[in-house]
Amino acid sequence: MGTTYRWAQPVLVREQRTLFQPTLDDMIPQDHEVRLLDETLRPLDWSMWESKYKRGGPGQPPIHPRVLAGIWLYAMMRRLRTSRPLEYACGHNLDFMWLGEGRTPDYSTLATFFSSNKEPLKDLFKQVCRKAMTMGMVRLGEVGFDATRVKAANSRYATLTTPSIEKKLAAIDAQIDAIAEATATALEDAATTGFGAGTELPEGLKSLEERRKKLAELAEVARTRDEARRQSGTDPKKKPAQVPTTDPQSKVMPNKEGGYAPNYTPTALTDGASGIILDANVLDVVNESGEALPAVDRVTELCGEAPENFLSDGGNASGEILAGLEERDVNAVVPVKSMVPGADSPALRDDLTQSVPADQWEQLPRNSLGQLDKSSFIYDAERSVYHCPGGRELPYESRENRNGVERMCYRSLNCDGCPLVALCLQKKKDGEPATGTDGRVRNIRRDAYAAVRERAAQRMATPESKAQYARRSPIAETPFAWLKGVLGLRQFRHVGLEKVETEWRWACLTMNLKKILSVLARLRRLALDALSAAGQPTTEPPTAEIGLAV
Repeated sequence: MGTTYRWAQPVLVREQRTLFQPTLDDMIPQDHEVRLLDETLRPLDWSMWESKYKRGGPGQPPIHPRVLAGIWLYAMMRRLRTSRPLEYACGHNLDFMWLGEGRTPDYSTLATFFSSNKEPLKDLFKQVCRKAMTMGMVRLGEVGFDATRVKAANSRYATLTTPSIEKKLAAIDAQIDAIAEATATALEDAATTGFGAGTELPEGLKSLEERRKKLAELAEVARTRDEARRQSGTDPKKKPAQVPTTDPQSKVMPNKEGGYAPNYTPTALTDGASGIILDANVLDVVNESGEALPAVDRVTELCGEAPENFLSDGGNASGEILAGLEERDVNAVVPVKSMVPGADSPALRDDLTQSVPADQWEQLPRNSLGQLDKSSFIYDAERSVYHCPGGRELPYESRENRNGVERMCYRSLNCDGCPLVALCLQKKKDGEPATGTDGRVRNIRRDAYAAVRERAAQRMATPESKAQYARRSPIAETPFAWLKGVLGLRQFRHVGLEKVETEWRWACLTMNLKKILSVLARLRRLALDALSAAGQPTTEPPTAEIGLAV
């Protein structure tokens, strides 16, 4: 006999009428993530969001902002970052239908809500961070600060420079003149014949005027950036600034994977204990160092106290940042190069008026130009002079102000005859070693932050600080790995710095909520185990607050 196969029968027959139909709530498991998200968002203060809605008026009542915010946050947890697929999910996916309680907002409503609530979103972000604090997740013992690069919503090839913009403007002006002349001729003929005496501009002229207006705006941006290049020492005629045409507020920057493209620089300051992002922002510059101290100040205001240790890379080791952290009583854990000779440096000798022995010259540190490094010179604070390895003095000469930082200049009186002159001064233009007979001497500059930089370098030389700095990468860079790898945020979908900043904050808020929901889920399981051990019924799971109490 042949083997009889039996196939699984439908659980729900489509045409079968049922006496007791399952509710929407029955279809969502009690331990589902969407339930914890809803429980977490409901107790928060939504008054700032509600104030943006007008009371009364024509049309249907608006959907509460908590519902729309919850839909967006849950969607981003599911890697949905656009409004059209989200509109479909709200009408077809059970978890989205449960969260929206049957409401089906269209894609336009969802898109507008996402990008037009900058300030309320900041408030929501702060509330979630404070909730993490009440849960004991945020401890402020260590915070990591870093930045990454995210592509703008602009093709890497869709950029223009000042010369190319001016060329396009000239071509459009010529077309406009030609159309205007033809239109004037047609109007004269119409007035003569009495036919076709219309006064509206041709469609072609309208579109050209719009293109000219956009190009004029791009030209203004290009001129501003060219001037900034000129002030920084770059000739804009040789290297003009490239202005992205779709998102002019973005800038052409190096990509993390190589090459150049229109990008933004998002930043994040992350708590080391839990990975909660306490501060998020987006910059339109390559270097994020100017955002380090403001980020610390915002976190201090948010949490009511300053973090203890600030972990960051060498890009945030400037004297201004180190001094600012000292003023805020925050310990800087950043790599700082010491300008003081090391304990084993031959520059440290009993008689500073004598030259370093010739057999120890190779041990003297060199800089990137091959010269004797600044750390080979010993500073005498009482006399305000530097002692060079050749046994001569560099007395104080003058002061200068560079980029707002005061620097003192120390200059050798004479380098002629110094035994180390060939190692100390740069080579001549013909490549021959320096001799000191041409009047060139060595200069040393010491800025106002030299002392604070030395204190930071001494701290970083200790084993404790080195071990602490080893934790910087996991703390500061893990959020970017999650946001790019898991969430898929490698390119912004919105245009303009303000909307891009809002998109970045939505993403960071999503990550924070994922971490909070993970903790709440664990606490809920502990609460269920406790109830079961006490012999109490566990058919209804405890709320997030009950789980938190456990």
